[in-house]
Amino acid sequence: MLNIVLVDDEQLIIHHLIKIISSFDIPHKIVGTANSCEQALTIIRETHPNLVITDIRMGTSNGLDLCDTLSVTMPHTKIIILSGFDDFAYAQKALRYNVFNYLLKPIHEKDLYDQLARVNALLEAEKEEETKDFMLKEQLRECLPLMQEWFFKIIRENMDHLDIIDSTFRLFNIDILNESYQSLYVSFAQDSDAAEIEKDFMNVSRLAQTITLFIGDYFKTIYFYDTNSITLILSSAGTNNEDMHNRCCHLAERIRQYLDFNYQQQFSIGLSTVVHNIAYLRQSVKDAIAASKYSFYIGFNEIICITDVELRNTGEVLPNFKYIQEDLLKHLKLCDPRNAGQYLNIYYLNVLQLHGDRNLATNKFLELYYYLSNALDQEFDFEKAPSQEVVANIKGAANLEEIKEILNNYIVRSIKEIELLRTNKSRKLIDKAKACIQENYAHDISLESIAYDIGLSACYLSTLFKNMEKTSIKEYIIDVRIEAAKKYLQDINLKIYEVAANVGYTDSRYFSQLFRKKTGYTPGQYREFIKLGT
Repeated sequence: MLNIVLVDDEQLIIHHLIKIISSFDIPHKIVGTANSCEQALTIIRETHPNLVITDIRMGTSNGLDLCDTLSVTMPHTKIIILSGFDDFAYAQKALRYNVFNYLLKPIHEKDLYDQLARVNALLEAEKEEETKDFMLKEQLRECLPLMQEWFFKIIRENMDHLDIIDSTFRLFNIDILNESYQSLYVSFAQDSDAAEIEKDFMNVSRLAQTITLFIGDYFKTIYFYDTNSITLILSSAGTNNEDMHNRCCHLAERIRQYLDFNYQQQFSIGLSTVVHNIAYLRQSVKDAIAASKYSFYIGFNEIICITDVELRNTGEVLPNFKYIQEDLLKHLKLCDPRNAGQYLNIYYLNVLQLHGDRNLATNKFLELYYYLSNALDQEFDFEKAPSQEVVANIKGAANLEEIKEILNNYIVRSIKEIELLRTNKSRKLIDKAKACIQENYAHDISLESIAYDIGLSACYLSTLFKNMEKTSIKEYIIDVRIEAAKKYLQDINLKIYEVAANVGYTDSRYFSQLFRKKTGYTPGQYREFIKLGT
């Protein structure tokens, strides 16, 4: 059965499509409709359709952006693009996003029927193939954990005989030998319900197979899995470590986006470094697994490379106050009181190992305070840092527990000050972005150009603006332009296309659509409304 989501900013077109499709003898269900890309993604995340039919241009939204997102987050979903623009360039770009087909408006019933029939036939074929392969997948699901040990056993016993390793693997259709290797490990939170994983992705095997869709031709690969993890071993003919690592990071990011979009439980992605000898492959996998375990430190749903945490491993083998100070400072600057408090406690436990030397212990706490206060003063320009009052309190404390409490209070106060400073700084940046929009709305402005003008990355500005203003920067630009257009419409000598041009739109039809969407009136109706009001 086709589970369909329809996306178009014109509700009449959606009703028309529903009416046409309901007359077809193809098994189907309309599981959702949307008027924008943002609304569509929410519905698609909830309903997991196997077919999306979307307009290519929808007010401020772009159907191709939706296709781009779905190519990563829902690679199995088929997409049909509808457009009133007979532009081959659109069709070419759409095909790059694995769009199933491209139809022009007005839609002919026979063309739409033919496309839905093709999609349905393809899905039925995929379902039949999946059924035939079901028993094999079940067997592989049971055997792959054992095969991982067998895989490394073959390598370990034949390290000096690559021809034997190669011939043995090829008997099992495994082609992995190459110049360079890197491991990627996906770990699900330990409290994850395996039954829920299978419910969401049919089984971990299906999830692993989906992940391999992102790999492409650059890597040869083999993967192993159990109910809580997937191990990918990637090999490349190239010997450029940086190039391979960058490609592996790009793959990891695509996997992260897919899991973040589709999977509700927490996960972590660990990466090893690049190695050039198959004998080091087992250690490479261990490194990727070790990196993933730092999710408790870095955070879940993130990519962690072993090189990001290997210094911390050294610090754990031989406890070093310097490493603990750095970790505490990091969480303090992140305004994370829980983890900052945990590292203060680790520091305290290490101080207790100084064999009862009270003066030395007090000095270590003073060293921590001076380190934190000087670092925060340099970055945030705190006044009166370090504070002589805090220093006096530490020196006069009755015991080490009391000193720890003094430092904990200092950390809590510092976090509040940092949050206030950042809020004020963020507000100034948002005000600068708004001023830039007010000054330049009549020109071709974009998120990227505004970010460049105020010295931020587009991604950071977009997130900051949405968090503080509760709307996207694109929507804000439209609102500013529409408000300006209302004033221009009071001048009856201006044509509608002139009003559109004055507020930054070269396409008067597109401007009229936006204006009606925002105000409920066309520009002409709004002008008449003004006349009646006067």
